[in-house]
Amino acid sequence: MDKDFLVLHTPGAFGNFIGYLIDCHKAGKMLPEPFVESGASHDRKRDGFTPNMDVEIPGIWSEVERTSDKRLIGCVWKTEYFQYMLHAYYSRTNGGQYGRCGVEYCQDDFYGFINKHLAKDRMQQDLKDLEKLFGVVVNEHNRKVPRYVLRMFFWYKMIEEESNTVLKNNEKIKQYPNIELIDITEIIDYVKLQSFFAKRFDKVLDFQHIHSLFLSKNRSLSEYNKALEIFDAIKNSQNIKIDSMSVMGEAMLIFHLEKHFFNIPFYNQIHFFSNTQQVAEYIKYFPNYLKQPNKLFCKHFKKFPPND
Repeated sequence: MDKDFLVLHTPGAFGNFIGYLIDCHKAGKMLPEPFVESGASHDRKRDGFTPNMDVEIPGIWSEVERTSDKRLIGCVWKTEYFQYMLHAYYSRTNGGQYGRCGVEYCQDDFYGFINKHLAKDRMQQDLKDLEKLFGVVVNEHNRKVPRYVLRMFFWYKMIEEESNTVLKNNEKIKQYPNIELIDITEIIDYVKLQSFFAKRFDKVLDFQHIHSLFLSKNRSLSEYNKALEIFDAIKNSQNIKIDSMSVMGEAMLIFHLEKHFFNIPFYNQIHFFSNTQQVAEYIKYFPNYLKQPNKLFCKHFKKFPPND
């Protein structure tokens, strides 16, 4: 290759994993696995590695514009995956200081989560939003946010996705000149990902084992798929158990429920549903005189039209 690669991505879009695989293909062999406990590929060896840039970092676009000598790869995603991205933003962030899952960490100690974050100054906005939206003051003396409040906080972020800078920067990557794009759906599909690299290198590596590890360690993707599976079961009147999910997984599920059962609110459930039969009964017996669309759906009526 006559140019070195540079990978652009938003948080959670597998930019480090793509950079790692580029390094493997340049080396002609599989390198030591790059995963930290959370499943993110943030344990890469830094000598001669392919750089990746998280475009959420303030001022990073100016640095990107100074790299005209690089061959650009952009890891992008469709808007429907925003909920996954939000989960990954909290779960798989930074260098692994939150253990296996940052979402689980912030459930137990939101104040500690913010203060351990490498971008804690930027993350202070979450503390301001929690106080403004819910009247919850988070500080060193009140470190834990009530679970049902945190669930609604993340749900609110899903509803207001169009104002989120992660979505905006994802679109900016898609429109950036002279960039080769790969969608995250291609990255999680081994055959498509292997083909992507085979077209760009003179060798084909067998990295199916490392790809399987990559998927098995991704709790964000697992919960994203689990929320959709439970939602489908509810729509199809199938009674299944709702196993323990993180507060973000619960937020994903109620997002889909409110969007589909448009006139029935699901907010402020202190005790979450334990099976889909409970959800079905909640919907069936919800008082007719209380049915009305969520105010935020009315605010974003173009994005959330009533179901016919």
